[in-house]
Amino acid sequence: MALADYHERAALAASQVIAGFDLDLFRTVLNETAVGIGIGRQAGDSNEGRFIADLTIRLLARLYPLLELRVEASALAESLATLARAINPQIEITTNASVGISIGTGSPKFNTSYFAGSNGWDAFVSSREPLQTGSSPNPLGAGVAACVAAANLFNRVLIPNWEERITEQLLFSTFRRDRQATSEDIPNSGWHLDQDAVLVGLGAIGNGAVWALSRSPLCGALHIVDPEILELSNLQRYVLGIGSDEGRAKVQVSGSTFHGALKALPHQMKWAEFVQASGYKWSHVLVALDTAADRRAVQASLPKWIANAWTQPGDLGLSIHGRFDGAGACLSCLYVADRKVPNEDEIVAQALGIPALVGEIRTLLHTGKGVSRQLLEAVAASLQLPVDDVVVYEGRPVRDLYVEGVCGGGLISLGSTGAPRQELHVPLAHQSALAGVLLAAALARRSILPAQEGTEITRLNILDRMSEYPTQHAQKAGNGLCICEDIDYLTAFRAKYLSDTKIDEDLKGPSAIV
Repeated sequence: MALADYHERAALAASQVIAGFDLDLFRTVLNETAVGIGIGRQAGDSNEGRFIADLTIRLLARLYPLLELRVEASALAESLATLARAINPQIEITTNASVGISIGTGSPKFNTSYFAGSNGWDAFVSSREPLQTGSSPNPLGAGVAACVAAANLFNRVLIPNWEERITEQLLFSTFRRDRQATSEDIPNSGWHLDQDAVLVGLGAIGNGAVWALSRSPLCGALHIVDPEILELSNLQRYVLGIGSDEGRAKVQVSGSTFHGALKALPHQMKWAEFVQASGYKWSHVLVALDTAADRRAVQASLPKWIANAWTQPGDLGLSIHGRFDGAGACLSCLYVADRKVPNEDEIVAQALGIPALVGEIRTLLHTGKGVSRQLLEAVAASLQLPVDDVVVYEGRPVRDLYVEGVCGGGLISLGSTGAPRQELHVPLAHQSALAGVLLAAALARRSILPAQEGTEITRLNILDRMSEYPTQHAQKAGNGLCICEDIDYLTAFRAKYLSDTKIDEDLKGPSAIV
């Protein structure tokens, strides 16, 4: 039994949410704590129960090296164990868990159980009583239930003041994006996209979105856009990834999961290359990108409708943007800097302790050339590290030195004072997956309710008790700093979608679902 090969990345994520983080204690707790999943006959026989079980395994197996499966159906137990071992070949399937997640009514319990259930669009979580799982083909409520239950488990095992952070009772609607039940009039199947959609970014959030969309009853075509390959460190939070996926293109890993009515069209390229090759007129764009600059670039290409998901140290969230020329904030409005922010080269140079050599770092980032021994000796001297520990990165890209050595704790201990910096935020797997499921839900809702006025922003902190009112409207800043107040952009947007104006007006009539 052992922690996963990518454990250091998980430790980095945990260090950002655990006060007084101690790496040795973190490892000890994980190595000594078995966690479990309980699945009764009711959940095992229901679509949504199996959805919850699948995502729960994908979340827990990345972090916990000891896992118990209390599953009444032997075939389901075997498939879940196989998936857990594919995620972490070192995982030990045990029989002594005292804390776990119980799915569905009549499910096996643990000394401490967090119960998960769902009903179509709605997620249910409780620390008190078992919850039923629905029979619909809708995975969205199930996905949220798995993520929140995993957050409760994380808090219970690893957060000192866990009693204050547990979400004891939750109903959350992925359709309404609030804590009220979804109307029974809202369908759980028969969803159709009128035009192709695009998902740009297949990182941790994009993985969560693909997990939900590839299992959904949505019909249509989804273009998935990302230029990168999957690396070992990604497996800490990419819910679709298994060990054998290392080195594969992210679009291949994600694209291979689609087997239903929604067809995936992979594009291994950056957003700018994609729109240059495939055109600039897109009616539905899902944004799961890491940087503000990349998000602004998507908005600058003027899609008709955008849903954007993110994670950050304080929360995770979703923003849904109606017409660019409306009163609501556009995507760029959310990322207009109100202060000077450091460039990537400045962040890396500062993290490596060599701010005076920012010019050399800038060149290395741009060219991708390997780091010289001379530069590494300067890093070792500045960070007071043994030279032999640092020169192992000689000839490798400077991003490897930064990501593995600093972000991953290879050189700088995760318990060190001031480390990691906020710029190095790495989310926990259940945070990213939840943001991705919400992103998928936005597109599913869009297929039912095409017209939306304004901008809505949903913010959730599942490391604490969930807010009663997570979704709010957002207006344009009105300070003249954003492209949505530029007449040239506004004119271009209106010209692009002029033929759609009458359709939008018709959809805003009294018969529209609200």
